[in-house]
Amino acid sequence: MQKSPIRIAALAVGLVFVAGCATSSNTGTPTVPAVTIVTKSLPAGVAFQTYGTAIQAANGTAPYSYAVTGGTLPTGLTLSGSVIEGIPTAVVTDSVTITVTDAGGNKVSAAYSLTIAVPPAPILTLGTSVPTAVVNAAYIGTVSISGGTAPYTFSLASGSMPAGLALSAAGVVTGTPTASGSYTFSVHATDSSYTQGSVISSVAIIVADGSVNVNLAAPVVTVPQTFYGIHTSVYDPMLNDSANIPALLADTGVNMMRYPGGGFSDNYHWAQHTITPFYASTNPACNVTPDGYISANADFADFVQTLLASAANGIITVNYGTSVANATATRSVGSDGQNTCSEPNTFGQPEEAAAWVAYANGSPSNTQTIGLDAAGFDWKTVSFWAGLRAASPLAVDDGYNFLRIGHVAAIGIKYWEVGNEMYYNGWNSNHNAETDLHAPYIYPNGYGTTNTFNSRASLTPLSPTNYGQNAVQFIQAMKAVDPTIMIGLDFDAPGATDPISPSWNPNLAQAACGAGNFDMVLIHYYPGTYNAVLPSELVSLPQTDIPTVVADVKANLAQYCPATASKIQFWMTETSPNGTLAPNFPVPVLGLFVIDEYLTAMENSYQNADWLELHNGTFLSETEVPGPVFYAIQMMHQMAAPGDSMVAATSTDGKVLSWGAAKTTGKGGVILINTSATTAQVVQLNFSGESVGTTAMQYSFGLNTTQSGTSLTGTAVTLSGGVVTVSVPAYTAVELVTQ
Repeated sequence: MQKSPIRIAALAVGLVFVAGCATSSNTGTPTVPAVTIVTKSLPAGVAFQTYGTAIQAANGTAPYSYAVTGGTLPTGLTLSGSVIEGIPTAVVTDSVTITVTDAGGNKVSAAYSLTIAVPPAPILTLGTSVPTAVVNAAYIGTVSISGGTAPYTFSLASGSMPAGLALSAAGVVTGTPTASGSYTFSVHATDSSYTQGSVISSVAIIVADGSVNVNLAAPVVTVPQTFYGIHTSVYDPMLNDSANIPALLADTGVNMMRYPGGGFSDNYHWAQHTITPFYASTNPACNVTPDGYISANADFADFVQTLLASAANGIITVNYGTSVANATATRSVGSDGQNTCSEPNTFGQPEEAAAWVAYANGSPSNTQTIGLDAAGFDWKTVSFWAGLRAASPLAVDDGYNFLRIGHVAAIGIKYWEVGNEMYYNGWNSNHNAETDLHAPYIYPNGYGTTNTFNSRASLTPLSPTNYGQNAVQFIQAMKAVDPTIMIGLDFDAPGATDPISPSWNPNLAQAACGAGNFDMVLIHYYPGTYNAVLPSELVSLPQTDIPTVVADVKANLAQYCPATASKIQFWMTETSPNGTLAPNFPVPVLGLFVIDEYLTAMENSYQNADWLELHNGTFLSETEVPGPVFYAIQMMHQMAAPGDSMVAATSTDGKVLSWGAAKTTGKGGVILINTSATTAQVVQLNFSGESVGTTAMQYSFGLNTTQSGTSLTGTAVTLSGGVVTVSVPAYTAVELVTQ
């Protein structure tokens, strides 16, 4: 049967193409292949996660346009060009029809089903700790969390918070902790995601015993060039070890050396290398009463050679107590069998001191006369002594070959003392530890091993007034040779060691300033119970003793030396414990004591501190093995070298002492000492005032540390915003130097 033309036309126009779930209809008479939709289905998405997929079209005439013509896309998704994209916000399965239109107006549509699935539960991770808290200090810290979606909700899952602290639902730990220690508790946290992630994890917090704050922008004092010193002695058989001592001193930063040492100073005669017997006034005394051992390796030339090799400066104590034997300075065999004894004659002579300055600092061309002393000995001229220094030894020794060292240039020793501890010359309560022939020693029964001399208490020639007036003569004679030197006198440390009459310091200041000028106050510091020194004394007394001594002496200077008081320097030219140590004394505490007293002295105006002594095992042994004081001075020098600044450092922990420094290199440093004998102390250390970076080197020295070699061993620690938690073991010093 013949078909109707109209029906055929309608059939051509209404052709339907079925492919999967897509349908299409074309109008017009195509001249090119009909536009089609290639994408057969849409990939599933996940709620709250980014979604994106493109509808692919083909054939027809490009470009194409795309539109949603039926149904809806899941909430959060849109059709942008050919791409369905966005972040779906619900779990659904939606139907949507997409129509593609080509440039010729031809259309094709496809129906899709788009499923948005349930997202997986997020993985949450809690921080393992919160910042350190400090006992009895207000605290706020936050438990850190990662993963999931904020906001989060926190709760305590198990365990206990430190007393005084609580955890909020926002993960903030607040309060005021009342007990120090390390604590661990479990925290439960959930997030706000659709499937709500959850985690239970342990969190640690340290409640420190206190805090230490170091303000690098608050200088207290500049570290003096002369500060780090060591006491040397004329009886030291290793003093001439110029092959090893210089490097060892350099390892610690020590650049000042005192000579000839303590009580020997007022008996020792430098130009003859002899010694007058102790507490003797009449002859014969040599080989009758003790005169003390002096080493053949420790004469002044030996000292000078070691001093020069060490690039150090010296401080010399001239003999105030005794003169040479006679006009020829005769040597005799003494009680130790050496030919180094000088028979007693009279008190110390300014000419001997001036000749010493001439040898050290004079010019071989300076013909200035020094002259005869009261014993009749001719101290000749500056050129004589300077010439000995510059000369080479003679073929036949005239007694001075030991002084001929071939050193033409001046040695340049700037610092000098008149006498040693003259307050122990007998004037004070007949306390005799220093020989002083300004008053005779009278033995009613003659010299003998059990015989004693009459009391010397309150004898006028031994008084501080007499010492001050006589010292002026020394100062004048010595500065006549070299006016650039500085000279100090012996003031006592009131209340800090042996009880000395409170009139010593004011009477000495009045006499010395009234008749002339001096440059340095010399203080010796020996704290602790005599011959039973306790470790607890050594780590506590310097904090109170040293400021008290300085304040007392400064008051005397202000009253009696108003014109020069501000220029007079404080020097601690001897320090050590007060006699022997108590039984079972932990030797490393000597190092803690040195740090405590040196840094406390530095902050209280001292220009120098000299440990007693070089070779007694505390600094070095006679085989040059370092002792506790060696490492202590090294630790201080690492933090605060000459030219660096001591800065404000405060500790809220009553058992932890603290000192801080800002270095010229831009670094910062701190030393902490735990004064507890049994318990470690944990402190939160805070650097402020200057940026300190994120790394510091940490060094420790103390009760349970082991040291070997010549250098402390450090470990790197991390700073966060200038803050770090430090544990300081019992009786230990811990140092941090920022990098």
